[in-house]
Amino acid sequence: MRFYYLVLIFLLSSVLFSCKKDIETLDGFEIAPGFELSRVAMEPLIKDPVDLEFDELGNALVLEMPGYPFEDQESRIILLKDTDQDGIYDYSQVFVENLKLASSFLPYKKGVLVAAPPYLLFVRDEDQNYFPNQIDTLMGGFSTGNLQHNYNGLTYGLDGWIYAANGGNDGAPYWWGDTTGQMDLRGQDFRFNLETKALERLGESSGGYGLGVDEWGHIFETHNLTHISHLVIPDRYVNGNQLYQEHLLENISDHDDNGLARIYPIGEQESRVNHPEQSGYFSGSCGITHYGGGAFGKEYDHTIWVADVVLNLIHVDHITGNGASFKASRDEEKSEFLASNDRSFRPVNMSVGPNGDMFVVDMYRKVIEHPEWIPDAIEKTLDLEAGKDQGRIYRIKKTGTTGNFQLSHFQGQARLIENLSHTNQWVRMTAHRLLMDQQLDANTLKSLKGLLSTASGMGKLHALWLLDNKGELMDTEVIRALRDPSFPIRETALKLAEGRLQSNDKLLEICLALLQDPNLRVTMQAALSLSTLPQESFKVHQQQILNRLKESAKGTVDSWTLTAIVLASQDAAGILLTEILNSTQVKDFPTQFLASLSQIAGKQSDVNQLMEAIAKSIIPLSDKQLLIRGLTNQLTKSSPGLINSIQTLEQTGYPGLISELAILRYKLKLPPSAQFLQYSRQAIDKVMDDSLSDSIRLQQMDLLVLLPFHEKSNALFFCLGQSEPLKIQEKALQQLATINDPSIGVQVVGIWSELSPQTRRYASDLLLFNETHHDALLTGLEDGRINIGEMNFDLERRRQLLWWTDNSETKRRAENLFSDSGVSNRQNVIEQMKPALGLSGSVASGKVIFEQVCASCHRYGSLGNEVGPTLTEIGRKSKETLMHDILDPNAAADPQYINHRLETKEGIIHIGIIAQETDQEISIKKMGGENVKIPKSEVKSFRSLGTSLMMEGLENSMDVQKMADLLEFLQKGNL
Repeated sequence: MRFYYLVLIFLLSSVLFSCKKDIETLDGFEIAPGFELSRVAMEPLIKDPVDLEFDELGNALVLEMPGYPFEDQESRIILLKDTDQDGIYDYSQVFVENLKLASSFLPYKKGVLVAAPPYLLFVRDEDQNYFPNQIDTLMGGFSTGNLQHNYNGLTYGLDGWIYAANGGNDGAPYWWGDTTGQMDLRGQDFRFNLETKALERLGESSGGYGLGVDEWGHIFETHNLTHISHLVIPDRYVNGNQLYQEHLLENISDHDDNGLARIYPIGEQESRVNHPEQSGYFSGSCGITHYGGGAFGKEYDHTIWVADVVLNLIHVDHITGNGASFKASRDEEKSEFLASNDRSFRPVNMSVGPNGDMFVVDMYRKVIEHPEWIPDAIEKTLDLEAGKDQGRIYRIKKTGTTGNFQLSHFQGQARLIENLSHTNQWVRMTAHRLLMDQQLDANTLKSLKGLLSTASGMGKLHALWLLDNKGELMDTEVIRALRDPSFPIRETALKLAEGRLQSNDKLLEICLALLQDPNLRVTMQAALSLSTLPQESFKVHQQQILNRLKESAKGTVDSWTLTAIVLASQDAAGILLTEILNSTQVKDFPTQFLASLSQIAGKQSDVNQLMEAIAKSIIPLSDKQLLIRGLTNQLTKSSPGLINSIQTLEQTGYPGLISELAILRYKLKLPPSAQFLQYSRQAIDKVMDDSLSDSIRLQQMDLLVLLPFHEKSNALFFCLGQSEPLKIQEKALQQLATINDPSIGVQVVGIWSELSPQTRRYASDLLLFNETHHDALLTGLEDGRINIGEMNFDLERRRQLLWWTDNSETKRRAENLFSDSGVSNRQNVIEQMKPALGLSGSVASGKVIFEQVCASCHRYGSLGNEVGPTLTEIGRKSKETLMHDILDPNAAADPQYINHRLETKEGIIHIGIIAQETDQEISIKKMGGENVKIPKSEVKSFRSLGTSLMMEGLENSMDVQKMADLLEFLQKGNL
């Protein structure tokens, strides 16, 4: 009976991944040349799929989440089978249900781990017949909230730990039955070890759905607008230190434009229900997946795939090294790897299969946005249930390839060892996981050790981690790996050396030598691994370590490497910084490195010597200011020696340094110095002295920070004058934003039209994000001193006034100006022109209309003038959004396209948008494309007109058919 069962499983598994016919690319999809797309599962077989995993038998398991977004149904996992051997799944079986609102799962031992907030569950299936034996609760305490942000992305690591994405809802997980061990996630991703019951924060979370882990274990994340980030330094190395490097999660995209990455959907676009300005840019990125299948050719090795669930596409980035981190570069210019014109195509996740193909999980929903982020008025018009009985899975394969997965890959330890070098990461990781779960015999251990000297990089990598986890990796083998010609192996060996350094001086010496490795990722890891050295061992080798750290910091390093070197200095950061400051070579060290050391040196006992060294050092006074700022974050008590150093530094007369020391005095509860009192009051006059250089005036502004507002008010508002240098205007607004005085908002509104476009951006945030100024802002909007379009009222900014304030009067006044659905000044005109959306338009006729009405200010392809925004790629927006922009141009005008009126001292008036503003001149673009430059010395008056350069009333020059033609041209004229 057992033999029959094994044969049956083998046949089913083999059939599942050996398609006998090619399935042509489906209508409505565009895919990269050389690839094929086929639909391998759909309703009624599956519905609402969000995750797909393949177990070691080669079978496909799918997690369904019908409870999105209303939490009205629980998730379940189903088994898919292909019984007629045609490459299409035709049979499904419920494996396990009642999984709360599970969002992710992972094959583990004989069963699956399930992320089912607030729990982590283990579904046991000991005989692997897909009928669970038992469901165990392993952890609790995870947050439940917006389903898009629950924890997810369970991923098996080379080290035997399970990695997971936070999702954004945080939580305080604990091992089931022991709430005393709760760990506050604090906005970080995390990992856990089920064998040792260890749980730890991993590092800053993107708050998104999924984790992408490459073959070496590097972690990539995604979330909505920021489609790809790399966690450069894990939290376990930070050890609670406050770092100069504020974020250890880096956006690595090299194709962002003003913080957004352009993507290229196809077909008629829907109107964005919450952020229309994000049309055509990543806004719903999710399902980040590393492709390691080995079946798509070398050009697709080291690629990360990210779906955009809003714009119905899959984007591919090529990953290359960039110092100690990475760089992500798009696969194709102005096109995506896969895109659909079916607006219900919702690719939420991906999974690499046993044969190296990529499988795409399509939740298939008419509306994918969570209701929390859909304006109420719009939500009433949408069917949020549409598609809840549907779902699809697609397979992407390279044309002409066939599957090579065989169940025999995983039969016996010898085959498992062999497949640690397989070209497919899924095969390697499955073999790795199965070996981790088994007691390894002598021959297997011998084979693993053989891989250390004979295998390729992948085989060696897996062997190192397996031997380490089994307690069979010798120090001599780690030393050999540290000397490996492959830098990723050296990097891996450094991680494995952690915990061994304190007992093996040879290992420590090699680790120190690798602080100057030619590869920066190895250099960074050497420093990070050194940071784990126990304090007692660190003290024994302290001077030797500090000397090596100094040499490394002077080399060719980047900010990540410098941060790691600082962490490696441990509790001797103050000693290291003191040595450097007292050295004649101090100028050889990057300023960032010195400032980074100061961030953690202030909590140490040698601070008096450090302050004395700062006072005596030959470094620039501006650098001393940075060091004092870093120390201030940590210092909590004063001493006679500390006060002496403070007084010495105050004698320099450098405004920025005196100001920084005044802040330090304030924190230590010391009285302000006579120098600060003298210089700060003199600074009021100097800040307003136009004859002084900008750099001196900026320094003097630092001295104003601690002065009472009533003393410096006139000086700060003087600095907002339109003739003032832009940096001075910005610094004045930065100080004003920290002061909670309602008169500030009133004055800012009063001079609104006189502010430069750049300054107005800061001023709008000051008015919006401090409730003290809401009355002034609303008054300015009500009486027309601020045009509503100048405030960039996207969904979140509108909700600052509509929802997220407790002041009912503020809410009432805001509701009279706009709604949660958006800003519309000309709703009647828009309603009258709406029939145009239902008409067929002519591109040719639309081109004529564009040339007559729009070309004087807008360029489209080779047509028109570049005054207002270039419209060449405007087709990414829906026709409804385009029509709204045309008919109501002042509802949400980009501040850089606001009309301005400039009058010269000779009485000449210029009206147009500000093409460029420097401290010396203003450049104005007029309708028709004329560009005029006026020296600021010749400007008599300069003010915003508060409206877009694009005039209202364009509907008077066209009927609904002409509008339909224009919209058709704008969408398709550039194809």
